Amino acid sequence: MSLLHKGCATGLSAKLRTPASLFPAALLLAGMSGCGTSPTPTVYEVSGSVTYAGKPIPAGRVVFEPDTERGASGMVSIADISNGHYVTRPSRGFGGGPCRVTIYGSDGSLPADNPADHDSALFPPWQTTVDLPQASCQRDFAVPGEPGSQATRPR
Repeated sequence: MSLLHKGCATGLSAKLRTPASLFPAALLLAGMSGCGTSPTPTVYEVSGSVTYAGKPIPAGRVVFEPDTERGASGMVSIADISNGHYVTRPSRGFGGGPCRVTIYGSDGSLPADNPADHDSALFPPWQTTVDLPQASCQRDFAVPGEPGSQATRPR
C-alpha cells in the first residue's frame, strides 16, 4: 500500500518508500490532506424588516449578491419575505462585505416561488448596495414609493 495520496502528490519517486524517507513524505501528505476540496465559506445570518411606502411588504424575496465591482466574492444568498420580515436560511447566509441587494415585493396573492411575477408585484425589482459585517446582523430596508405607485430603481 502506497503512502502517497493518489492524485494529490505526483512526481514523487518510489525511492521515498524507504523507512528513512517516510518522515518527509508523511509531512508532505499531512499538508496536502485537503487536496481537491474547497473549504466551506463562513456565512452569517442576516435578518430584518422590509417596507414599501412605509408599510411591511407582505411577501417576496431579498437577494444578497457579492459586489464584484467593489472586490467582493462569495455565494449569493436569498431570504423570503413574510409579513415584512426576512431571515436568511441556515447555512445559506451571506459572507459579509460589500453586496448588492435586490428586493422583490408582492401583495402575497400568488405563491412566492416566482418573485418577479409582475401580476402581484408591488414595485419593480429594487436594488441598493450595502456593506455587511462578517458577523450575524440585522439590516432593515425601506423601499421608497407611494401606495399604488411604482417604485423606481436607485441609480
